[in-house]
Amino acid sequence: MSIDWTIWFHGAYVAFVFACLLFGALAYRQIIDNIEVRRLRLGEDRDSFVSAPGTFAALGACMLTLIIGGFLYANTKPTVWAYAFPLVLLVQNLQMVLRLLYQRTQAKTWGIVVRPVLRQGPIALPYESITRVIIKDERLWATVTMEAITSGPVSFRIFRFSVSALEQILRSNTAAPIHRSNDNQTRNNKPPTLA
Repeated sequence: MSIDWTIWFHGAYVAFVFACLLFGALAYRQIIDNIEVRRLRLGEDRDSFVSAPGTFAALGACMLTLIIGGFLYANTKPTVWAYAFPLVLLVQNLQMVLRLLYQRTQAKTWGIVVRPVLRQGPIALPYESITRVIIKDERLWATVTMEAITSGPVSFRIFRFSVSALEQILRSNTAAPIHRSNDNQTRNNKPPTLA
């Protein structure tokens, strides 16, 4: 495998231009989302939860990029396309990872903000509007469904090790019943009533 550095720099330039466009769009979307979250007036951040399926998708895409890049660099004649394509995929993967970090579900002082990766705008769930929480443990992640008066049912997926932190925040801030199911076993966790 010999790399023609002149052609490689041309491919890197193509990837750089693509990166400028991609990260510009990412920054614009993040600024718009941050303005919308501030308008919700749900207070300061207490904790945040990253999308588990999105994390696995990003890891899979990175592995696929490395395989494609290794194949193209090892088996093709030096062309701008063969050098630029793996670099563009690498930039796309980095953008996907940043998007996952920016669009995490946030537990705030007065509510939960669900920020879907693929849909526009955040979804606000003030603690006083949450009527029921269902947490379903799956193999690698947990699916959390919150039913609220203001927005109806909203679902998101987080890692299983993050569920206890979310459950603690919900128990301390809402009187809604929390139902948790683990595979075939279901247990009903209701918050203690004040006497």
